[in-house]
Amino acid sequence: MLTQQLVNGLMLGSVYALIGIGYTLVFGVLKMLNLAHAYIFMTAPFMTLVLIGLGLPPWLAMCLGVIGAALLGVVLYLVAFKPIPREHALGGFVASLSFGIILQVIVVNVWGSLPVRFPGVLSLPDVTLGDVILSGVQLGSLVVSAGLMVALLYVIRSTRFGRNIRAIALNPTAAGLLGVAVPRAVLLVFFLSSGLAGLAGLMVAMRFESIGAFMGDMYAIKALAIIIIGGLGDVRGAVLAGLLLGISEVMFKAYGAPGWSEAFIWLFLIGVFLLKPEGIFGVGIKTREI
Repeated sequence: MLTQQLVNGLMLGSVYALIGIGYTLVFGVLKMLNLAHAYIFMTAPFMTLVLIGLGLPPWLAMCLGVIGAALLGVVLYLVAFKPIPREHALGGFVASLSFGIILQVIVVNVWGSLPVRFPGVLSLPDVTLGDVILSGVQLGSLVVSAGLMVALLYVIRSTRFGRNIRAIALNPTAAGLLGVAVPRAVLLVFFLSSGLAGLAGLMVAMRFESIGAFMGDMYAIKALAIIIIGGLGDVRGAVLAGLLLGISEVMFKAYGAPGWSEAFIWLFLIGVFLLKPEGIFGVGIKTREI
């Protein structure tokens, strides 16, 4: 039972981590929070549903759904962030929220506000390890999300693209003078972060076989808390905090006082503010900014 709950917690934590990575990538580069992230999380399953209805193979529809979410991120940057000066952080904050609400209104007008059934698109065999039962979708999601998080950490820390992103986060003007193609790198950040959000949305849709216009709200709000706990702008913090809090939330729900699991993450956030307000990996961010 304990092991099963641990696996469930890893599944939930991987979703939190993927969404949190998207938030923290954009914040690290632009010092602005992308409030449309939750709505892009929601659009990928709906785009996949449309493509399946058009007769595309499920695996292809899912790939195109993730790519569609990633392209929405590019559009978001071009209309909600690029026209706004970096020093006007509130402008990007409000513009991105407006963009997201427009996406949500479109979904509500087409599919309604009630949950919609998402078809079981992949037939993966279940795996039994002693008393632990892993559904094929659950195991596949864990493997894919773990692989992506490891690969992304490698890209950010050890590749030229990652160095460019870190240089832009430190000083975009100096990065441009040193030859970094700043606009292209920022576009790639939005493409990547929104694609991760779309993938997380598909993971949730396949797990519960149900989607809705408001499905991203709960995950997105908690992911905002997670990036603060992990340290704003640090991918490592988003991954670690997402996994830890996903496990903790499931364990609290299974073994703690009923009805209090939703408050756990916020109690944890208050504790971090009191003990280490810069977040788990916040010291490195502060040093770079200074």
